[in-house]
Amino acid sequence: MLKFQMPFKIAPRDFCLLSGAPRSGTTALIDWLARQSRIAAFQESRILIAAHRCLDEVDRFGSLNADSTQVLPLVRNMVLGYYAGVRNLAGKQLLMDKEPLEPVAFPSGDYARFLLHVRSLFPASMFLFVVRDPVATVWSMTRRAWGESLTTPERRTFTIEEHTQNWCICADLALQYCSEPNTYIVQFGRMMRDPAGESRRILAFLGIRAGPEFVPHPTKDVGFTKDEAEAIRRGARPQLELLGARGMLDL
Repeated sequence: MLKFQMPFKIAPRDFCLLSGAPRSGTTALIDWLARQSRIAAFQESRILIAAHRCLDEVDRFGSLNADSTQVLPLVRNMVLGYYAGVRNLAGKQLLMDKEPLEPVAFPSGDYARFLLHVRSLFPASMFLFVVRDPVATVWSMTRRAWGESLTTPERRTFTIEEHTQNWCICADLALQYCSEPNTYIVQFGRMMRDPAGESRRILAFLGIRAGPEFVPHPTKDVGFTKDEAEAIRRGARPQLELLGARGMLDL
């Protein structure tokens, strides 16, 4: 299917990774973007993670690394071939995949290398990061077990401190990339408060003509004690202050 679509230029010409901390609103966002007629949206296909692991091995072995200019197109075609094999991409302008940065998908915590590898595969790729208030995000993280999507399911839980650290790492990456071209930071609070305005901003960033706007749904109440919530805010304070200095206050 890819061989048919690419020569006739009917496959998407643009690529976007939707990411951020788990439970930060990425699912709501990809569900909305999947309704845009010009976007082919995938939800945690995991093919990018497989490509990331492959490129790690390319980096590790000298002979492969020396031939990386030949290997990169092969890995890129593997990724595109997977997308095209799963879904007809004809008529789509933008190919998008959602991969939250979480410890089951990335057990070694190599989130930064994953993002670098995505950009090496698709140098002009767009990054859409979602950042949400750490207390609400961590609360949602604690409401589920992790690892059920693995071939051999292994249910895992993490401490509040581990989830907070996960949020901080993701916030650091959003801060690192926020000033780079082709990157947009979605503030979850603004998305919920001003869905029409944020919908326009996101679609304009993606180069997509106006389509159906995001419709927010009520979020669940946070059940942490006052001390637990304060401990999370204290752990995330450096990142919150840096985000605030960049004008990102509506999380």
